[in-house]
Amino acid sequence: MVSNYPDNVTGNEHAIAGPDYEKDSAIPCPKCGGETMEQGYHGDRWIFCDECDFTKDLEDDPGDDPDRKYDEERDRRMLGIDRPDELEE
Repeated sequence: MVSNYPDNVTGNEHAIAGPDYEKDSAIPCPKCGGETMEQGYHGDRWIFCDECDFTKDLEDDPGDDPDRKYDEERDRRMLGIDRPDELEE
């Protein structure tokens, strides 16, 4: 197959193809206050402001991960803690 790309370049790279995930974000830009887009590529997620080119990585939100809930419950029982808020004290 003939391609115009250099060797070992497929055209699927982020710099060529762009993000594989994109949606409007409710998070305002911390730098200019403008609207941001949530973008992602191969599991990494970030917010991007088109007005000032601000970019910030987003941390994964475990949400309702049943494994996390099980681990937290096990730790509470092991430590004799009744409420999760007591872990922070």
